[in-house]
Amino acid sequence: MKFFIARNRNMQMNSHLKGLLLVFGLGAIPLHAQQTNELLLHVNGPVSILEYDGVDNKVALDDGVGFGIEFGRYLSTKWSLRTGVALQTYRGNAKLDLINGAYLTQDFEAEAFEFRYRFTDYRETQTARYIQIPLLAQYETSGTNRLFASAGVKLDILAESQYEAEATRLTTAGYYEQYDALLEAPRFAGFGNFGSYSWEAEDLALKTNVMLSVETGLKLPVTQSSLVYLSVYLDYGLTNVFDDTNSNRLLEYNAAPEVNFTGNSVLTTQAGNVDKIKTLSFGFKLKYGFGF
Repeated sequence: MKFFIARNRNMQMNSHLKGLLLVFGLGAIPLHAQQTNELLLHVNGPVSILEYDGVDNKVALDDGVGFGIEFGRYLSTKWSLRTGVALQTYRGNAKLDLINGAYLTQDFEAEAFEFRYRFTDYRETQTARYIQIPLLAQYETSGTNRLFASAGVKLDILAESQYEAEATRLTTAGYYEQYDALLEAPRFAGFGNFGSYSWEAEDLALKTNVMLSVETGLKLPVTQSSLVYLSVYLDYGLTNVFDDTNSNRLLEYNAAPEVNFTGNSVLTTQAGNVDKIKTLSFGFKLKYGFGF
């Protein structure tokens, strides 16, 4: 009889243990399923430039930064798809020591003449901000601290663009062939030494952009649900975003209602001799977010 009682007790204990294991096992299933998504905030930089030839383009380390939101959906423990939205700033820095220009026009008395101008130490900064929509595939190793690599494309939609131009000196003159006379004054007629000169505008006429994107680095846990990414990245523009010609004049002479000048971006003139602009961004990226 004692044998049967002991056996019955063992059977009951085994039954309780199996029940507890089942409860814990069932509890682990939804916990694992909750880690199939990631939501991240990121910042990246420091180099993001408008790349062009034909004019000296100086690259600076503070040319542009980006920030945005990234969403990841895991297809397996190592592979995931990534998308989101970001705002990326690009800059270009054009430099020309001397620019000479001349063209035929009319003065405020409707007299034909050749307008001549010279810029000394010309500098121009272009800024473009794009809204980015990425589509990336990511692979990562197993373990607590993971190596990862991602690649794909990004669609850049222009949000705004502008440029600022300045020169240490602007001098102008008017040549009247009918009188064989070169006028270097008066200034109210648009002729003379105007000293330092600057202008700006809010339209560079840039187009939608498609970029190739690669990134690699470390994925580190912070808590059970939060994580941080430390990485390097490269975004290379595949399309020519330049949507203008180089037929504009750098300095327009306006005779009416009073004599004044209108400036254009050097990129859109013969002085710049630019036929294409591409974007390039590389540097470091920091991402922080949550898995769920």
